[in-house]
Amino acid sequence: MHFFSRYFYIWKFENQTEKRYNQFVYSSNLSSLRLVTFITILGFLLFLLIDSSKGLDLDFPIMFIARGCVLAFACAIMWLSFKKPSSEKIVLYVIVITLVIFASAMINASFARMPSYYLTNLLFLIYVLAVTASGLNFRYALLLNSICLLAFVLYSQFINPNPFYFTQYPHLFSIFVYIHIVGVVLESKSRMNFLQFSDLAEQKNLVEELNEQKDKIISILSHDVVTPLNSLSGILYLYGRGGMSEAELKTYMPKLGEQINNVSFLLYSLVRWSRSQMEGFVLKQSIVSISEVLEMKMKLFEPQLGDNKLSFKLKADPVAYVKADEEMLRIAFQNLLANAVKFARKGTTIDLDISITKNNKVRICFTNQGEPIPTDQKEKLFSYQIKSTADSRGVRGTGLGLAMTAFFIRLNGGDIYLAPSGEGTVTFCIELPQHREN
Repeated sequence: MHFFSRYFYIWKFENQTEKRYNQFVYSSNLSSLRLVTFITILGFLLFLLIDSSKGLDLDFPIMFIARGCVLAFACAIMWLSFKKPSSEKIVLYVIVITLVIFASAMINASFARMPSYYLTNLLFLIYVLAVTASGLNFRYALLLNSICLLAFVLYSQFINPNPFYFTQYPHLFSIFVYIHIVGVVLESKSRMNFLQFSDLAEQKNLVEELNEQKDKIISILSHDVVTPLNSLSGILYLYGRGGMSEAELKTYMPKLGEQINNVSFLLYSLVRWSRSQMEGFVLKQSIVSISEVLEMKMKLFEPQLGDNKLSFKLKADPVAYVKADEEMLRIAFQNLLANAVKFARKGTTIDLDISITKNNKVRICFTNQGEPIPTDQKEKLFSYQIKSTADSRGVRGTGLGLAMTAFFIRLNGGDIYLAPSGEGTVTFCIELPQHREN
């Protein structure tokens, strides 16, 4: 049983993987369908020309009608093949045209003076085409060949019991087995190629994402970190040279202090994020009170609240505890609070709500009143592809906070999402598994 479970992928992948495999081989299968259909049309046209050259004998009307039907089906399928059929329809078309060809051959073998080996040779050819050139997956090729073989056995037993057919049974059955062993090998190679291609594509996406993250971090370090430090260096240089009075220095200090605090938090977040990427990294989980951590972080924004005439309104469940890495939660909460303050309209209230869901999750929601998030940015909110945006004062952020927040929350078994909200409000929610005391 272990052997079959190990190689079951040759028969079929799991549903989602099978869909991707069908997309992977779609162009090849479509070309195979057109090739088989073209060969059928060309071959039966030649047969009709050869039969016509022999004269209108008694067999000609039967062969003409049978082969004319095959040509009609083949032409219809060739036309349909240029309508971009689905993978399932490609399979159906190959099976239909093969069965029509075989049915035509049985009619000719019964009512026209065809040689005895005509039908068996055609069956051998169908075996080979179904497994190799038709583009069918192994399971469909096996089904098609089984139907044709069973139809031949029933035909030779009950409709046309020709002694020659009976002598061909061992050859037909042995070739059936051999050709499908070849089919297993071919299908295995095709599916292995798909798996290797998928691995390469996944690795390529990973490398591109890592490069994107690297470029983003370099951009942050070169702009969001260097610029405030240059400003501080310039002001201190002027002050030290007497180019700025102490009173003038004091007017710059609050703004510089805010910038330096932001730089310090950004560097701390980047270091924590970088450590989490290292091999062998272990979360430092502990029992954390969500309301205590959130209240501690809210105090950091009191100066900004006053400057922008904003206020916090906290609604907290007193038993909201989680088991998580507290440092990561602090970074996540500070990023979401900073976003809420950054994009809130002046004179509004920022609502913070901590609650317990029905499925024993602690939900923390951050709601501010401000401009809605553009539709084209919603899908990229928690990725490193999000662009930096300016707040209500025109100050641009790094565009990295939400991506790091999502990474830290998911690393702790939680989830983050943009919740549906009313017009003029934006709500981000975090859900983490609740910790309950035994």
